[in-house]
Amino acid sequence: MRTRILALLICFACLPLAGCKKDADAKAILNDFDSFTAELVKRVDAASNPADGVDDAQKYFDSKKTEMTGKMEQLKAIRGYQVGEETKKMMEASLVDDAKKIANLQVKYMGTSMRNDAFKAKLDNLTRDYQSLFKM
Repeated sequence: MRTRILALLICFACLPLAGCKKDADAKAILNDFDSFTAELVKRVDAASNPADGVDDAQKYFDSKKTEMTGKMEQLKAIRGYQVGEETKKMMEASLVDDAKKIANLQVKYMGTSMRNDAFKAKLDNLTRDYQSLFKM
């Protein structure tokens, strides 16, 4: 009887610790976001005409939007106590870097945006759509 109670107490004591660390999940999601962001930037930069590149990137974004929204929801659901300090810092740095990469498209193509209102509208839309993934 005593060993059963002791075993139950040990199980209950370990229960909060089981499965609460989600560092691997967070890192996998961040890697997916890094790849997604890199692909968006690559599609814009690789095109001979930036407007065509933005169109291609927007199509890619639209095809992945549901998946990436789900991944962001998973990331938002992870609480601070579920990941280590290193992962928290990595999460913040990675998401900020990804957002900067998209924002830098506007800086890089500022001249084109100033000359072409349609291009500016497309690039603004892509940037706005990307930023919408981060809304709480």
